[in-house]
Amino acid sequence: MKMLYLALNLITLFFPLVLSFNRLGHFYKRFKSAFIAIGISGIIFIVWDIIFTVNGIWGFNDTYLIGVNIFHLPIEEWLFFLCIPYACLFLYDQLVILKIKNVLKPIERYLNLFMVVIALAYLFLGFGAVYTTTISILVLGLLYFLYTVKPANIGIFYLTYFIILIPFALINGILTGAKTEEPVVWYNNAENLGIRVGTIPIEDFLYYFLLFGMCYLIFEQTKKATKKVAH
Repeated sequence: MKMLYLALNLITLFFPLVLSFNRLGHFYKRFKSAFIAIGISGIIFIVWDIIFTVNGIWGFNDTYLIGVNIFHLPIEEWLFFLCIPYACLFLYDQLVILKIKNVLKPIERYLNLFMVVIALAYLFLGFGAVYTTTISILVLGLLYFLYTVKPANIGIFYLTYFIILIPFALINGILTGAKTEEPVVWYNNAENLGIRVGTIPIEDFLYYFLLFGMCYLIFEQTKKATKKVAH
């Protein structure tokens, strides 16, 4: 069981990494943009994670960890911010490269508005609870940038997010105790709404949206800047 969190990270990364070198999608050609996006977002999320861990907003169960910690975070948590964003960006990139029809394009504006309403509802209902308040404000900030910057393929971004909710529910469900006697990652319910989907705090759905959304935005802007330099 000591390897549980590590195993979940590696399983998440394995197939996207292997398929990154296929001749059809060739994600490896965009590694630079991908790793810039993962690196920048990772720094932000890790600093946030350290602050919340130190202050008891959430924490980790040593039963399911290999025991290596860096700045109050288990090594598995550091890997989380590599493996999960990589898998998300890989799927998004492949949907774009393979020219999957952007079925959500006609309602992109309404999807942004829907997420604004959701974030505001979280903020209203959970104002003062540290996790709920923080994630709500940060998601509203991300949506502001999505609206003003207007990155490419925002409909594909949303499609990718909806698809990854399935593996997210499986992985995060395990991390929050769906298949274990105790959760791998525990939450202080005084600092969130206390509402769970199965074992998953409802705030985590916005957390994944923010993590992927930040990576997507930086990824697209980096690709755009690279193309301008090339020309």
